[in-house]
Amino acid sequence: MLANEENSQELSDVLMLCGIGAWELQPESQQLKFSSTGLKYIKTNNSESISLSAFIEMVQAPFREALAVCFERLIKDKITFLDTFYLEDSTCLRVKGNSITKGNRTRIFGTIEGINYTQEKKIQLPINEVISNIHYKELYELHPLPIFIWEYDSLKIVDCNRLALLKYGYTKEEFLDLSLRDICPVDNVPSKDFYISKGPGKNGGHQVECQHHTKTGEVFYAKAYAQNIKIDSKYYIIELVTDFTDHVESEEQLLASLQELSDYRFALDESCLVLILNQDKKVDYLNLKFQQVTGFQSQEIVGNSPKAVYEENESLKDCLKAVSKGKIWRGELKGRKSDGGIFWVDTVITPFKDNKGKTYQFIWIGYDITEKKQAEESLFKERFLLRTIIDNLPIRIYVKDKKGKHIINNKSQYNDFLGASTEEETLGKTVFDYFPHEVAERMTAIDHQILEAGNSVMNLEECYHNKNGEINWLLTNKAALKDASGKVVGLVGMTKDVTERKKEEAILKQLNQELIKKAKELEQSNQELEQFAYIASHDLQEPLRMITGFLGILDKKYSSVLDEKGKQYMYFVVDGATRMKEIIMDLLTYSRAGRLEEKIKETDLAELISKVLSLQQTLISQKKAIIEVGPMPLLSIPIAPIHQVFQNLINNSLKYQEDGVVPKVSITAKERDNFWEFLVKDNGIGIPESAKDKVFILFSRLHSKSKYAGTGIGLAMCKKIIENLGGSIGFHSNEEGGTTFYFTVPKLL
Repeated sequence: MLANEENSQELSDVLMLCGIGAWELQPESQQLKFSSTGLKYIKTNNSESISLSAFIEMVQAPFREALAVCFERLIKDKITFLDTFYLEDSTCLRVKGNSITKGNRTRIFGTIEGINYTQEKKIQLPINEVISNIHYKELYELHPLPIFIWEYDSLKIVDCNRLALLKYGYTKEEFLDLSLRDICPVDNVPSKDFYISKGPGKNGGHQVECQHHTKTGEVFYAKAYAQNIKIDSKYYIIELVTDFTDHVESEEQLLASLQELSDYRFALDESCLVLILNQDKKVDYLNLKFQQVTGFQSQEIVGNSPKAVYEENESLKDCLKAVSKGKIWRGELKGRKSDGGIFWVDTVITPFKDNKGKTYQFIWIGYDITEKKQAEESLFKERFLLRTIIDNLPIRIYVKDKKGKHIINNKSQYNDFLGASTEEETLGKTVFDYFPHEVAERMTAIDHQILEAGNSVMNLEECYHNKNGEINWLLTNKAALKDASGKVVGLVGMTKDVTERKKEEAILKQLNQELIKKAKELEQSNQELEQFAYIASHDLQEPLRMITGFLGILDKKYSSVLDEKGKQYMYFVVDGATRMKEIIMDLLTYSRAGRLEEKIKETDLAELISKVLSLQQTLISQKKAIIEVGPMPLLSIPIAPIHQVFQNLINNSLKYQEDGVVPKVSITAKERDNFWEFLVKDNGIGIPESAKDKVFILFSRLHSKSKYAGTGIGLAMCKKIIENLGGSIGFHSNEEGGTTFYFTVPKLL
């Protein structure tokens, strides 16, 4: 029993668990504490504990490594063990190790038992028959290789030495419960025919290579040296096992390395252009990829300088200069294909040197970057084109970073606006370098809003005073500049100087105000004129009525006494008075034409045109005119004004005809999206090209009064009516004859 009273109860528990000699290991101190029985076995009475290393030194040298391994596995991996060891005095000890974990504490303990050789011999049948001599037994146990014996028929393992237990990780009892199939997969177990061919009891042994499994499932490559023996009419196989896993793995690694090298070469040949130059800088080898890219065959290049393929430029000169000095060189080389085409190669040239440091060859490995160079050239052209366009735009374009520093300015921005000679002068500067502080703060505040929100501001008007104190106006669009991940990295601005436009707007505003004033004055004047025309026409009718009345009396009473000259004068006076009356009535009608005093009413235009024709029936009959009226719509419209329009246009179509020509008039309507279009077509005398601008002018006459009667007011009145209805009126005609008047009326008034 241990002397330490604090641990007496713990050691009692150990003794109860183990029953024989007991020990416990303190992992921190590496001290072994033994029970009194355990101390007796190791023949140490001086102390209840000794160091683990001291205990290992007590056993015979061949067993020390095995014992150390057992304790190492127990401490680190909690792997129990049961094994037999010999002390220096040939005492045989059976040592068992175990561990228990309670809470956060792990206890390592075990038993120790002394055994004699006779006992051991009884346990290990049939080894007593195989190895009868104690010296052979010791040789068997101390052999540096694992040895085990298995029965030929059943494959059951019947004995083993301690190295076999250590190698496979079993206790002696566990190992003797196994068969050969438990440590060697079925596919790896040699057939019985194999062993029969060697024959049990025949001279000589044989060798088997296969995979073995340990208790933990670890697989290793075993080379087994087997010997057939016969004991008591049964056949056994004694196997000495050598672990040649490292050898197999080395072979596998070598094969893998060779395969890897083969793969590297394949990958190199598939992706890279390879040249090998000798010490004279002549080509000794070029791979298939080089031939495919350049179009040259191997025999065309081998023995020549690289100049046969690559263009002689500064890059090639630098390359050959570095090669001559035995240095590594990397760069881009430009070459010409066999068909004259251009190719580019990103090349690394590495010199290979012998033991004396002398270069004996050069490896040129390159990647085809022709497409990349073409893309770069195309991109450069695109950027140059884009920059040219940007610099020549009449607007100012700039880019700022998040700190407000300019990183791009087009020519209009840096030259015209900022007053710099080059863009470089403005890069890295802010608006504070060019504008008064308060103006710069106002601009910067807007920039900060855009950068924080990540949005844009459109059509922003900014005002500032230039160096001369003049007000300048800018119309600016600003937007946040984002990278590929959507993060705001700056802003883009486009600005146009609208100072002149703002001045024009101010002038235009003033003119509009004056125009509104003039329009009001004109409206008042028109109202006064309309009133005047109405009053004047009304007041003029009375004297005309009196004149025509007295003329009628004179003609009635005194026509008999008047000579032909007097009668002619009388006719002129009466005709003039009649014409004056017509002019006054037309003026009165024209003055009222612009006022839509009549209520809007749904009107059947077919009926309205029919009424107009009935009023013209006398003239139609006289001229035997042909009138064709197409389908007409229903319109909500003032009746009287539209009646006047149709009456005037139809009357003109009947009136302006050559003698002897039967008038033909066609009246049609076409529906449009928002209005109706009406056409009045005739076969009359037409309107000369020179007179087209006068058609709708008031009092404008295109023909003499003697030939065609009229006041020159009718078409002017039509134009005024149609335009006041929200439509338009026009015509097309030719001098050979025929005129078509057309006018539009909105569907909704």
